[in-house]
Amino acid sequence: MKKIVLIIIFLMILCPALVCSWDGYDYDTDDYIEFDHPFSVKSGNDLEIYDYSDETYHDVYVISVKRNGTVVIEVFDHDTGDYRTFEMMDEIKAQESAFLLKLKDHA
Repeated sequence: MKKIVLIIIFLMILCPALVCSWDGYDYDTDDYIEFDHPFSVKSGNDLEIYDYSDETYHDVYVISVKRNGTVVIEVFDHDTGDYRTFEMMDEIKAQESAFLLKLKDHA
């Protein structure tokens, strides 16, 4: 069992994109959202987010990503027809949080 945990930890260190998501906050819905593939969040991409306000996945088109201390992402939500703005958690903190959570789950 200890060997499996060490292998998992080793893989998480080598492949952080596989174990993390990127969390943000939507002030319009007063709830959190999550990008499952944080390294794909670029202007012009169609992505899927998980919206905690209605507990469903939404297909969104990324309009812009602005990094001025805080990362702000503007998207068009194909499912609702709304333009939405997300304030994202710092990418490094998000990766560290996901990594620590995975370690805790496997300890």
